[in-house]
Amino acid sequence: MTYYKYVVTAQKPTATHFAVKGTFTSAHGTDLVLGKGTRIEIYTITPDGLKSIIEFSIHGTIIALKLYKPRNRDRASLFIITSRHKYCVLSYHNSQIITEASGDIGYPGQPRNETTTTIAEIDPTHEYFATTLFESTITIITPEFNKATQPVRKSSLRAKESRRRHTDNHLHHDYINISLADKYIISLSFLQDSDEPALLVLYDDPLGRRYLQVFTLDIKNRQLIPGDILMDHFEQDADLLISMPAVIGGVVLIAGKFIRYLKPNQAPIAIGIKTSFINSYSIMNDQGSRILLGDAEGSLHLLTLGIMDGRVDSLCFIGLGSISIPSCLVYLENDVVFVGSALGDSQLIHVQRTDLSQAENGEILEVIDEFPNLGPITDFCVADLDKQGQTQLITCSGVGKDSSLRIIRNGVGLNELAAIEISGVKGVWALRSTFSDTYDHLLVISFVNKTCLLQIKENAMSQIDFYSSIDLNCRTITTANVLNDMIIQVTDKSVRLMGSARSSTILDEWFPDSNEQITVASVNPTQCVVSTGYGKIVALQIQVSGLIMIGTTQLEQEVSCIDISPVDPSTPFASAFVAVGLWRNVGVCLLSLPHLQKIAEEKLAGSVMPRSILMAKFENISYLLVALGDGQFYNFKLDYSGALWDKKRTFLGKLPINLSKFISNGTSHVFAASDKPSVIHSRNQKLIYSNVNLKEVRCVTPFNNVFFPDAIALTTRDELIIGQMEEIQKLHITKIPTTDTPRRITYQETSRSFGIVTERMTSEAVSLSTTTGGFEIRDDQSFKVIDRIYFKQFERVLSAASVTFSGDMNEYFVVGTGKESDAFETKSIGRIIVLLVAPDRRLTVISQIKTQGMVEYIKPFQGKLLASVRGMLYLYDWQCQDVKRLVPLCSIQLPSLTECLTTYGDMIISGDMAYSVVVLRYDEKSQTLVEIAAHERLKEVLAVEAINDKLFIATERDGHLFVVERSVDESGNDEPLLETVSSWHLGDVVRRFRYGSLGMNTTDPDISPLPATLLFGTVSGSIGVIADLTAERFKLLDQMQYNMNKVVKSIGDLSHIDWRSVSIMDRKEEAANFIDGDLIESFLDLTPQQMQEVIDGQHGGRKLDLSVEDLCKVVEELMSIHS
Repeated sequence: MTYYKYVVTAQKPTATHFAVKGTFTSAHGTDLVLGKGTRIEIYTITPDGLKSIIEFSIHGTIIALKLYKPRNRDRASLFIITSRHKYCVLSYHNSQIITEASGDIGYPGQPRNETTTTIAEIDPTHEYFATTLFESTITIITPEFNKATQPVRKSSLRAKESRRRHTDNHLHHDYINISLADKYIISLSFLQDSDEPALLVLYDDPLGRRYLQVFTLDIKNRQLIPGDILMDHFEQDADLLISMPAVIGGVVLIAGKFIRYLKPNQAPIAIGIKTSFINSYSIMNDQGSRILLGDAEGSLHLLTLGIMDGRVDSLCFIGLGSISIPSCLVYLENDVVFVGSALGDSQLIHVQRTDLSQAENGEILEVIDEFPNLGPITDFCVADLDKQGQTQLITCSGVGKDSSLRIIRNGVGLNELAAIEISGVKGVWALRSTFSDTYDHLLVISFVNKTCLLQIKENAMSQIDFYSSIDLNCRTITTANVLNDMIIQVTDKSVRLMGSARSSTILDEWFPDSNEQITVASVNPTQCVVSTGYGKIVALQIQVSGLIMIGTTQLEQEVSCIDISPVDPSTPFASAFVAVGLWRNVGVCLLSLPHLQKIAEEKLAGSVMPRSILMAKFENISYLLVALGDGQFYNFKLDYSGALWDKKRTFLGKLPINLSKFISNGTSHVFAASDKPSVIHSRNQKLIYSNVNLKEVRCVTPFNNVFFPDAIALTTRDELIIGQMEEIQKLHITKIPTTDTPRRITYQETSRSFGIVTERMTSEAVSLSTTTGGFEIRDDQSFKVIDRIYFKQFERVLSAASVTFSGDMNEYFVVGTGKESDAFETKSIGRIIVLLVAPDRRLTVISQIKTQGMVEYIKPFQGKLLASVRGMLYLYDWQCQDVKRLVPLCSIQLPSLTECLTTYGDMIISGDMAYSVVVLRYDEKSQTLVEIAAHERLKEVLAVEAINDKLFIATERDGHLFVVERSVDESGNDEPLLETVSSWHLGDVVRRFRYGSLGMNTTDPDISPLPATLLFGTVSGSIGVIADLTAERFKLLDQMQYNMNKVVKSIGDLSHIDWRSVSIMDRKEEAANFIDGDLIESFLDLTPQQMQEVIDGQHGGRKLDLSVEDLCKVVEELMSIHS
């Protein structure tokens, strides 16, 4: 393991922080633009809902997003500010994102504290943007739109010196920092009906008194001119300003118990409301008379302004119902509202028309659609629940009533539509009433010595006694619709041709020679090829007049499988080849049709014969797919001359595989039915294998029925299932709603259960009898609650672990709790409770001890228990004699509090809330804990993990990842240090690292296994993967990364180097020894010309010693880490 790291996002951010609407992609339509961390998603609003248009990432975390229409434009532009104080203006043209303007916003001179919440507003003329980036400062931005389109020229030394003097004089053409001394700015808003730019500023004075004052913007003199104070000395929770349209002007000021309408030179109008923390709004009409308000408890309200003679004379406030806890609201049209949420799923809501006087406290909201959000992820665990080598992530997601557990796995889900108990199935096929019919209406199911028919009619499935001339008294090997509205059925006794109508008679029948039986067969619309055993192959032509034998051949080996699927688009109903799997000398060969002459042959590894073979086409590339009886899977590229090349091997299970084509979203896929079923598809001309979230599947057929469109029918050991495949190549996410907010999760193998720490979120006053949290166990298959323990008297559960103690065969759940013990919250107490899941699956308290402080974190360690308690680290032993109990062995003072611990061998690594990373060692002989190294930096570490005994990776609250290294030479060093060897800005908050994998477990003996990867989850709902790199691979990717930044112009002209640099206390350091996997993998999306420019090191890069094809293979190999 090295300190060279590759970081890639497996799941993009899902938490919606910003949402705006306007005419961005088209002058005639309306778009919804969403800001999700570093990502922007754009949807167009259609009668059928939201349709995705484009989505992209930027080099920065979005902290402000506004959509506005510049003068003399028919389309809107997008204004963005990032956490690094970069801004850009984007537009959409010819299906591309165009950067119109960009710039940096600084504060020259003495450093200023940055604000924790950024507010951005646009003046009515759309010329000025006002924002709060620094304390007691308002920044006015006037983007220089011509700057982005000027050609780039080399700068002379004189020009550079001129620019330096220009910067030193603090003269910036595109922004102005205006200081408002002694004013702590809460909110601001432009008056929409003012003749000159007028800014309403809500602020606190040094004594904490709140004011609302008008300021006039004087751009020429770069200042804000103070005006009238509209209101003063009002409640401290008044913090939301809503600027009203110019028709009525003024602002609405929202407080916890009051809503006021305020306008200069007009008496205020107010209304009292039930205590609410309103955090989002959307104006519904041009007049501004109806405003939707969302609060922090997930309620939607309607504020109505009564307007008389152009003046507001009354306010009305009513509740509409429950929604996700909103971060933003957008009223779309036709009573449809988009609810963007960072704490739960975003929603599309329909406000049903009703008498609003009767709507108070009534539920009149209908959820039209939901958009899953994994954030904030406070903890997760990794487990192989199906015991098939495919790990799953179970996350603690959401907050309050929107909280849930999310089960995440890299695979494809099946939405089950119908199921029938049935066993012993050997094959299943779907038939249509005519060859050109769109929908299937009949399922043919084959058993060992019989065939049965199931028909779908009037949304009901029933067995029928006959259809056409299908032979039900023997086993069907294959059947299909063929040209001229006929059906062909191949049994072990004959090949039968019949009409496709229900009462049709047999048209022709072909029989093998005496003493021969048909063993395998394949058909297409005009051909049928069968093997009658002992290597004999017969080819039949299907004509209106009947079946005509067009060729026969005798192979030296037994035939195990056959396929004649057409792949040449010039002959869509006929194949030029027969693909044959060979038994004795394991291999495949291609024969020509109709003469059955051998064209190509390939040997395969092993001694298990091919069980299924298929010619398929993905992204205009033809493949020969071969599945063996031991789970091996081969693919060859195939051209129209019959040549085979580029052989690749993987494993898709341990049992025989059956291959079947099906269509999903208009794209061809192949289903590999086995003990580990998979879907095979192509991305960037590379075959991808996605796990299907089912257990053993035996056979599959596409089944596009009028009642089950785009479905498939598949058989398991005991069932026939009809279902629809979910979207291919996405992480499959299942939501398990929870009563309380899950905070910590741990998995216990022996009891097959998850232990979950929960917290009760309430806005009501808390008393001794109030439930503050709990610990519950859930079944690892159904995820239903098995048992639950609640805590009261202000005690909260803070940590949990599954522990097996030395000398005790039982596996226990251990939980740590805490509560403040004095009114000033300076002291605390806690408990460590040992719980056992009894045989009846109930939680039993085995032992408990009190602690002099909150138990912030617990972790098993060498058969003992580590506990971080209020700045102390304790090690407890487990005594099994007589009464089982925890006994303290030793302890050590930590620099401060810690909420994350990990172990490696006899070492304990602590992530400190103030002093970064500390490494301790347990000396078993002396039974003491000794500090052996420390990272003496001021960092608030939130998660830490050991890479090996020398390297440790951690993340801090500012969104940085870093790796520290421990020196092995401890001689003469009283205070050994941990040195930073790698650093990188992630731009998101990480709470937990876990070792695990999201990639499919397709172990290939021909390829060296991938090293262990670290997974992490973030507050914004993204899932990331960190992989190890060799020094040689890092050197290649580092240069490739540099070249790509030179060749590909970034969206918003945002610098990748600046984005990934580590910024601490106004000091920036370039990222070191990390590779941005998202950037690297975007190489496959470049044009061939851009790819070659990256290879050649154009525009200031350095030439790479690889071809485009070789570099693509490197990227594809890296992508297999998470796909």
